[in-house]
This record gives sequence, structure tokens and C-alpha cells, in this order.
Amino acid sequence: MIDISNLKIRQDIDRVHLLQWGHFSILSLAFIVEGFFNVKIFWTIFSLLGLMVFYKLYFKTLSDLYYSFWTFSFATACLIVYKLYHIIMSQSDLQLFYLYLIAGIILTIETYILLSPIYYPRVSWWEYDFRFRDDLKVKFRYEDKKHEARLTDLRRNAGCLASFEEIVVGDKVEVLASNGVREFNFLVEIMSKRRYSLGRPSTHGVRFIFNDDFPESEHEEFHNYWINEKVFKNKTRFKKQGENA
Repeated sequence: MIDISNLKIRQDIDRVHLLQWGHFSILSLAFIVEGFFNVKIFWTIFSLLGLMVFYKLYFKTLSDLYYSFWTFSFATACLIVYKLYHIIMSQSDLQLFYLYLIAGIILTIETYILLSPIYYPRVSWWEYDFRFRDDLKVKFRYEDKKHEARLTDLRRNAGCLASFEEIVVGDKVEVLASNGVREFNFLVEIMSKRRYSLGRPSTHGVRFIFNDDFPESEHEEFHNYWINEKVFKNKTRFKKQGENA
């Protein structure tokens, strides 16, 4: 279950839905034009029906922000690349080339927008050893109380807080982190919340807020520390696997 009741994220999701309708409409038009040029009426009708069934499921993954959205996006991208390659190699009509190219551009913009911890956070549930998970222990201050959490993702001025505490989407909390040398304080706004199953913490997509009290320079320094920690954990994991082999 995912909660996206925050007005800002709902507006962004509405824009993404428009992009989704955009490349669906252009691909449908491309199929019709291609069928007209090749005089394959029945094959075109069959292809359009298949495309509509595919996109019905595709829209479902987007509406509920399922991770299977990326599988459908990859399949769509492969179709577009194949069509572009076939048109170039066969030197077909340029109208088809531009249609598929525009559909690919719209798909790229859509996936770039959604490639954020706010919509699709990265959580290393499969890593059983907490020492090697791509996350850090942090604390956050909410309703004048401090709570423990784990920062599981940090990208594009956004992140993901995993916590068992109930936080309302739209609220602002102060995150307290450390790199072992200095302390960091960040102000974040809760943009979305996912609950995977009982026994697991909820993951909260957050957006970092920068001002005079919470400068962006501190975030950049902490982000560099985050990257270095991920590299160090990966090296340690591979070294351990090599020793156990």
C-alpha cells in the first residue's frame, strides 16, 4: 500500500499520467500508419488490441506505483528501439521514425521523473546481513520526540526513511545523521509512504528542504559520505564472499 496524499506529488503523478497517455497515443498512431503503409489490416488490428491490453496493465502499475512499472517500461523501450532500428536498416518512411522517436523521448522523460526515492525508493530487503545493506542508521525528530530510522536511499535531493513510526504524508521532520566525525541536521518533507507487509518498517519518500538553517552544502557533503559508504560496503561484501569461496 502506498500513500501519496500530498498535493505536490499528486500533481506530479497527474503530469506523469499525461506523459503515459502521450507515448501510448503516439505508439498507437505509429502502429496504424505502419499497417497502412504495409497494407496489413488484420495484423494492425491484432497489434492494436495487444497494445491496449499491455497498456491497461502498464497504467495499473503506474497508478499504484508498483515496481513492475519498470518491467513494462523496459519492454516498451525495447519495442521502440527495435522499431527504430528496423526503420533505419530498411530505410522506411521517416514519418514512422519520428513517431517512434517522439514516443521514446516521452517515455524517457516519464521514467526520469519517476526515478526518484519519492516514487520508487531502493530498499535492500534481499540483503540479510545488515552490515552490507545500502542504508545508514539515522534519527528523526517528530512531534517533539526522537525516533530511530534507516536512510535507505539518497538521490536527486530526495531520500527514503524506513521507520516503524507513523508519520503523516505532508508533514516535515528533522533528520539527524552522522558520518562518524560530524553531525548533520536535515529538514525533510514526507512526500509518500509505502507499507510492504507486517513486520517491516514503512518506507517514506522524503524531499530535502534547504534554507539558512539547513544549507544545501551539508547535504552535498553527506551525500558524498553516503556514496563512499556504499562503495566500501560493496568492496567488503565481495572480499568476504571471496574468502568464503
